[in-house]
Amino acid sequence: MKRASIGRILRKPGAGRRLAGWLAAAAVIWPLCACQTVSQSQTTSLLRVVDASYNAPAVDVYAGKTEIARNVAAGTITNYAILAPGPVTITVDATGTKEPLATLTTDLQAAGQHSVYLADAGSGFTAKLLRDQAESAPVGEFSVRFLQTAEATGKVDVYYLGNGQSPSDATPLVKDLAPGRVTGYLNVPDGSYQLVVTEAGSTTPVYTSSSATYAGGEVRTILIQNEPTVHPEPVRVVVGDDLN
Repeated sequence: MKRASIGRILRKPGAGRRLAGWLAAAAVIWPLCACQTVSQSQTTSLLRVVDASYNAPAVDVYAGKTEIARNVAAGTITNYAILAPGPVTITVDATGTKEPLATLTTDLQAAGQHSVYLADAGSGFTAKLLRDQAESAPVGEFSVRFLQTAEATGKVDVYYLGNGQSPSDATPLVKDLAPGRVTGYLNVPDGSYQLVVTEAGSTTPVYTSSSATYAGGEVRTILIQNEPTVHPEPVRVVVGDDLN
């Protein structure tokens, strides 16, 4: 799979940290696909932003001259913007400015789905393109991918637990998932589950979701992050809808 080159931050270390951080929402002005129910064709391509950076300020993201997301804050997965396929330069600017913090040049696939993934690198951040799953999960299963950025927590195990299950009597779907790792898509039987995250090798949850029902064919991206403030759980999870 061809990957885009990584665009590194162009600002001084430690400058311009998020002030609004976890509260701002991403406002997208290009036509959007909120739940990916738009029928893809060879004349369109989908692109969204996954902001997993603790270092970056709030950002505006452009594909060429088209703004695809505005005022994106840490811990945000935006909806998809609908674009023309082909070569494009993606620019990440500090919100409200034309100050480029990162850029990358890539090809958007026809009928493809992509994410601009912002993640930390030292005191700065990087931007790279992820290829998202554009096909439905197999019948009777849902597909899920994990982006692990919980540096303070370290390696984690991830479980999907049915009613009455606990980590002590279940096998993790993903083991020893280190910060900075992006998994491939994994298929899980459809049904109702709690998503539970533990420190690697532990059965004590650092995150537990409410019970959710997953239908066959659905595709999800799960972002795992540390909470930036005092919170009952040290980890939080952000769910992106790739396909419904």
